Amino acid sequence: MANKVLILKNDRTGDLFVSLNAINKIINKHNNKDIDIFLSNVNHKFDFLFPKFNKKIFSMSLSIFEKIEILIYFLSNNVKTVYILTPKNFYYYLPFFFRKTKFYGITIKSAKSRPNVFLKKYLYKSVELDRINIKKRKSSYQIQSSLIDTNLNKNYLNNEFSINHSFLYPKNFIYFHYKRSLFENLLKWDLDTICSLLDILSKKHDNILFSSEINDEEINNFFSNKFNTFDFINNKKINLNNKNIFFLKDIDGYNLFDAIKKSSKIISPEGIITHMGYYLKKPILALMHFNLYNRRDFISQIISCKEWFPPKNYNFIVLKKNFDKSLQKILKRI
Repeated sequence: MANKVLILKNDRTGDLFVSLNAINKIINKHNNKDIDIFLSNVNHKFDFLFPKFNKKIFSMSLSIFEKIEILIYFLSNNVKTVYILTPKNFYYYLPFFFRKTKFYGITIKSAKSRPNVFLKKYLYKSVELDRINIKKRKSSYQIQSSLIDTNLNKNYLNNEFSINHSFLYPKNFIYFHYKRSLFENLLKWDLDTICSLLDILSKKHDNILFSSEINDEEINNFFSNKFNTFDFINNKKINLNNKNIFFLKDIDGYNLFDAIKKSSKIISPEGIITHMGYYLKKPILALMHFNLYNRRDFISQIISCKEWFPPKNYNFIVLKKNFDKSLQKILKRI
């Protein structure tokens, strides 16, 4: 029975892209042989990045039946090495029960550290994501890459794939993403305000392409009735005007990856779009807003920023509810 290498990565899509450099180092270290990866039912739409992997899909929360399935997997396979890139409590119990397997893991130092001191000693190697020490923190990108010892840097991840749509991307465009939780819920900007923002951006740059959450039909229908649109589900282009703004309706998976890859700059709320852009080495302006009611809120946001902001090609601004002030911030950074 072959010696297997297992990567545990069943979490959110943005988190998957944070781990891609570490995953590529794992493939380099193990010479691209007999590697399995556990993905979540959320991030599996990007499994085209791993065409040679054996992939299994689990939920992010792991039901009791899925935990049993994972135990059966370990009992049924000769698992030589495991990389815990998703720090779930359940995964930290596996090294205790399967002691012949080398477990590499990301650990969390916080008010509720994971794992506890007893379980941590069964990890073959670990690197710590410190959410307490604010001043000397590294980003999650750097910490995960430091888990794997290798100087090899061949890219084994698949960045080329067949596109099955007819949309032709312009040579130079900014990619913008609308996220209701930021713009509507926190900033209280209505959709007409977003349209104004897009119009202003379009006067500063050759082309603006933008998207929204694919499951929000209300938002998608609004934008489709305001702007030129390409519908990725129906592979249909709809021209409404002569503006250099295009709404990419229901773009997802490898189509989304391809659009980000072809863009010249990203302007988006912090999340999957920014993390994907970072992986693809695109200039990024991450849009953020948070309410600070006390020192604890302030410390919490500092911790979050330091954890996710990688060391290069990544910039961010904190937007205000006042649109004019926020607009000036955006225009100064692009």
